[in-house]
Amino acid sequence: MSINTSSASMDKPEPLIRVADSPFNDDDADTILRSSDHIDFFVHSAMLSVVSPVFRDLFDLPQVQSPRSTSPTGYSLKRFVQMTEDRHSLDLFLRWCDTRAHIPVKMSIPDIATVIHLADKFQMEGVAGRVGPHLYRFIDSEPFSVYLLSAFHASLGDTEETWGNDLARRAAKQLLSQQMPFQPPVHKFFKDMPAVILEPLYHYHRACGISIRQTIERKNIEWFCEWPWLRECTCAHTQYHYLGETYVPVWWKAYLTRLGELLAKQPSVTTILQLDFNDALMTLITRQCQCISTGPNPAKPVEVLHEVKNFTVGLLDMTEKAIKEVMLDFSKAKAATT
Repeated sequence: MSINTSSASMDKPEPLIRVADSPFNDDDADTILRSSDHIDFFVHSAMLSVVSPVFRDLFDLPQVQSPRSTSPTGYSLKRFVQMTEDRHSLDLFLRWCDTRAHIPVKMSIPDIATVIHLADKFQMEGVAGRVGPHLYRFIDSEPFSVYLLSAFHASLGDTEETWGNDLARRAAKQLLSQQMPFQPPVHKFFKDMPAVILEPLYHYHRACGISIRQTIERKNIEWFCEWPWLRECTCAHTQYHYLGETYVPVWWKAYLTRLGELLAKQPSVTTILQLDFNDALMTLITRQCQCISTGPNPAKPVEVLHEVKNFTVGLLDMTEKAIKEVMLDFSKAKAATT
């Protein structure tokens, strides 16, 4: 049995070229964008040129016609552009550029990332500005991914107030309830994200922790030491004084120190709420303060609980104010990415 080894038989077959779904199968279109997986998208160059200076310059170059051998009848009369993006990416992106196309109501993080990436690549701020806000619904579930996408986009812009800046701030605040370092996103898009984007986030997280700890240990120490369960306490006192003649029990000083350490690592009101704070503090007070639990005039638990709830509300308010004093600064990231 003979085997034909001629060069003609060894040539790879031409890939099968297919046409994209509507509205990117319009015969009246003047340009074909071919995906990396051999799907042809029929588009109107005028539409893309208006919204993208990159496409406008690309279409001003000498025209390259579609290869006849791999194209249906009539292809050779249209402008041809070979794209590096696959079918899914091009379809997602072009739907945001063509008013005839249906835009998905709900998009995943990778899909949104794809559109934003291509919008930045082709300098289409209008597209990025419309798809970017879809990230708001992921702030609670995937704040780190939202931060990376929005902060990177914000670092490319010339203005301080964009959807990227606002989203990055909200995502960074949501991340305060987590300890650093953060769990990296699983989406492959983030592998090439510049590390400089993380620097503002880490500085913000640490600064919020410091601000809250200072709020607890110095700025509002008088407020922390004026509660009834402290004024009536005759347990062993610490020699560490906070204000003039004011001393507090050892267990309360230890509690404030531990609270400051905890909020320094996770500087968020969510941290307080997730601790079942009222129950935990009630348990601490009734177990540690002998005056309240077994003293000659023990306080009623319901009265102590009422004061504990007031304390919690005040602590939440102070924590929120301490966080608002800290700004997320993108200046270094902008300088490094532009």
